[in-house]
Amino acid sequence: MAALSVHPMPGAGAGLDLSRLCQTPVFTSRSRQESHRLLARELVEHDLSWRTGNVDTAFFRAEVGRCQLFVLRYGAEVEVRPRPFTDFVLMQMPLRGRASIECDGLALELEEGQVAVLAPNRQARLVWHRGCEQLLLKVPRSLLRLMQERLVDEGGLAADFSLPPAYRLDTGQARGWLRLVDDLLEQLGASEGEPVHAHWLRHLEESLPLFLLTHPPKVDGAPIAVVETPAQRQALRQLHKIEDLMRSRLGDALSLGELAAAAGMSERSLNTLCQRCYGQTPMERLRNLRLEAVRDRLLGRCDVSITEVALEHGFGHLGRFARYYRERFGELPHQTAANADPCRSELARDGR
Repeated sequence: MAALSVHPMPGAGAGLDLSRLCQTPVFTSRSRQESHRLLARELVEHDLSWRTGNVDTAFFRAEVGRCQLFVLRYGAEVEVRPRPFTDFVLMQMPLRGRASIECDGLALELEEGQVAVLAPNRQARLVWHRGCEQLLLKVPRSLLRLMQERLVDEGGLAADFSLPPAYRLDTGQARGWLRLVDDLLEQLGASEGEPVHAHWLRHLEESLPLFLLTHPPKVDGAPIAVVETPAQRQALRQLHKIEDLMRSRLGDALSLGELAAAAGMSERSLNTLCQRCYGQTPMERLRNLRLEAVRDRLLGRCDVSITEVALEHGFGHLGRFARYYRERFGELPHQTAANADPCRSELARDGR
């Protein structure tokens, strides 16, 4: 097998020195299952669907104060559905290749050097096209709140301001953002003998949320409205309620009729909405949520009964459960259980 390509190849438009950030990867992998598991721990819990292309995952991470920077690639084309994150704003920029974003009914296309902003508490679907490699930046929500309160007190921001669900920076804004990121990257080269001055570090941290609050999206950077009418926006809110219901009742025998009734819409409307937002039927979505929950349990400890865990999560037919599980994760449940962290620790202690 050919060796993994570790170092990223940023697009010429990025203009960033990523050498310090990308000196040593957190991990590299050619395994779909391993890539998904490790990235869920490093970034945020998410559903991940692999499409075309070979897996060539590489993940790099660095921290400057309270801000986190990442470089990530999958190699293959993937669809990522993160669980709504609450404690940060996500900014992302393709270094090479392109990406597509749908967030709360809004759609964006990103080319090399273009920057997108995703607000917290949103339902998003992200497609990394084959060969895409991106720079990711987490801006802590606590910093955003701090700067927002300061601006409101000074009269520089409306009290009811909120970030749009998703938008793209225009060319001028992206250049300004890149200068801020470049300042952050320079701090990675500070030696232990010459630590970054605390006040300068705080200035760098606060400059990122200040940038977001003072550079709202312009018309040419705004996302395409996929959902336009109040009725459609209400339908999306209902879909979020349905997902919450699914997650709270993973072990119950929920029917499509029950889900539609809870959403206050017809089965056909719910099915259409799920297909558009998730690329899945409602029952497929429920099944995948159950499978993710089962996998989390199996990875968490090695002394669980696979049968009991499957039954607890609504899988009454074990043969079908095993088939669904393998289709979803590329391995059987007992193979996942064998790789649980406590199991690996026991094997290491026993010398097996």
